[in-house]
Order: sequence, then structure tokens, then C-alpha cells
Amino acid sequence: MPEPSQDPAEERVADYLAHRMPEAQGMTVSALSRIPGGASQETYRFHARWQEDGKTREKDLILRRAPEMSLVNPEHGMEFAVYSALWGSGVPVPRALYGELDPAWLERPFFIMEMVEGRPALIYGTDDPFDGAGNAVGNNFWRNLGRLAAQDAAILKDAKLRGDDVRAHFWDVELTHWEAILDSDEDLIEPIVRGAIRWLRAYPPPDPARPAIVHGDYRVGNFLFQSDGTITAQLDWEMCHIGDPLEDIAWAIDPMWSMEKHFLLEEGLALWEEASGLALDREALDWWRLFSTVKASALWTTSERSFEDGHNREMVLALTAFRAGHFHRRLILDLMKQRGAMG
Repeated sequence: MPEPSQDPAEERVADYLAHRMPEAQGMTVSALSRIPGGASQETYRFHARWQEDGKTREKDLILRRAPEMSLVNPEHGMEFAVYSALWGSGVPVPRALYGELDPAWLERPFFIMEMVEGRPALIYGTDDPFDGAGNAVGNNFWRNLGRLAAQDAAILKDAKLRGDDVRAHFWDVELTHWEAILDSDEDLIEPIVRGAIRWLRAYPPPDPARPAIVHGDYRVGNFLFQSDGTITAQLDWEMCHIGDPLEDIAWAIDPMWSMEKHFLLEEGLALWEEASGLALDREALDWWRLFSTVKASALWTTSERSFEDGHNREMVLALTAFRAGHFHRRLILDLMKQRGAMG
């Protein structure tokens, strides 16, 4: 019987790899499948097999492709540049192999990276997403974030990140960015969110000691870990920018996905200070915590808009946005009450 023909998508990926790897012969791609979830990039896993120097070689790889519409609209090629710059820095990231902006290959820009061993934490539906390794995971979670803050932001100068030409008032750059997204996607003005924005502008935080690489979505669910608690890869850098490192801390401790449920916050913050070499300004962190609720509200608004307009049909995103939008509006009220911003 004749062998079944290869999937056309697998053939196209194999053709691309053969193009980028002229030393490889007989390149084949199999088991190409999409990894569910994700709102800003399409992610696929696949297996590549080829002949080189008279030997059979094979490797499991990941392909990240730009979607037709993204919730955060990352610059094409940006995430590939971030992975490339941070590889070997002490911040665990997958090794990025090939970045491609030419849509002729797969209709939209994409990049390919090595697959990393490990599994993601399931944020919801379990009391212990780390199977008893929460203490070790938490230790690595905060140390890795501190190592990121310790990096020289100049290593990403070629990535053209938001904030890379700014030396002060990063808070204004970020607040303006997310307020503009609300302006674009909100059907109805949310007075609670707009009140928080007015307060944030009236009482800005001090500038950071130095510009930092900000992951932008550093939280439980965006890394891979092993049973001993080792974090093997920090993922999803599509919201990366240059700014204040306190933004990542504030996002990481948002109660919707906080590591605090599994690792004491004070211990985590001490590890961050040790790894980053920076002193933590608690009052400034409170500003960034309130900012994070505004940022989250903008993301949920964009998610709802994307679903309504038919650009994204992931029902889980629409339902999450509905639930999370209510959650963060309540959190805004709680945080503003704590800061004496109400009444």
C-alpha cells in the first residue's frame, strides 16, 4: 500500500526548515499540532527529522505564529528577539532558532524554538498546581524575576521595545498605552476603571533606579516547571517592554493568579531583592498594583471586543474576560479604599 501523503502544513514547515538548514537532507516534519489557549500567538508543537553528516537527527520543536488578530498586538519579530537576547542570561527561556517575517512561508510571521521539558501550572481547578513542589517553584519564581530585573536593558536595544527610548516616567508610558486600548475597545465607559486612571495620574510613583526589562505577563501559568520545582522556561514574552521592574512584581501578586497562595510573599520579595540587587519601594509597589488592575481591565475589554467582532472564537477567553472583568473592578475598589482614594 502507498504511504499516506504528508499533511500540507507539515510539508510547508519542513520546506522552511530545509531552507534554513542547508546542511540537512531529507527533512520531514510530523505530529504538527496546535497547543490550545493563548490570546496573542498561535503555538504549535512538532517533530523534525533529517539526515546530516551521515546520521539521522531529530528534534521536538515549537512554532509560534502571529494570529490574524492579537489581544496585545505584539510587534512581529519582537518575541523572537527577546528569547534570543535572554538565552544564556540566567533567566530560563527556550532557545530561539529561526525568526521569519516573510508571510510567503506560513501566511503570517512566525518563529521556531526548541521544545523545553516541563509542564505548565494549572491555575484553576486544583488546590496544588505544583504537586507538592510549591516551595521550590516559588523560590525559583522570585529569583528568576529578580535576575530579569538585574539584566542590562540595553541587551534588547535591537528589539525596539516600548519604552526603550525613555529614561524616566515609565509609569506614564504604560498608563497611556493601556488607557488608549480602553479608549479603542470599550463599548461602555467603566467609571471605576476611569476613576483609578485619574488617581494614578494624580499620584505617580518615583522613577526606578534604572530601566528594566519587564516581562509584562509574569505570573503562574506562564512558565514550565519540573517535579523538583525547577522552572525550565519562562514563556509568553509578547507583552515585554522596558520599564519599571515593580510592574512585574505587581502583576505577579495579582490575587487572580498570585504565587502567594503557594509561597509566602515576604519571602518572595526578599529573594527578588537579593537577585535583582534593588531595594523594593513598597509605596511605589502599591501604585503598580492598582495600575495592574487597569491593565488587566484593558486586556479583558480587548478580549471581549475580539470575540464580539469574530476575530477570536476561543470561548474560554470570552468567559474568562467576563468573569475577570468583574473581579478586577472589585479589586480596584478595594485597592483604592486601602489607599484612601475613596470617600
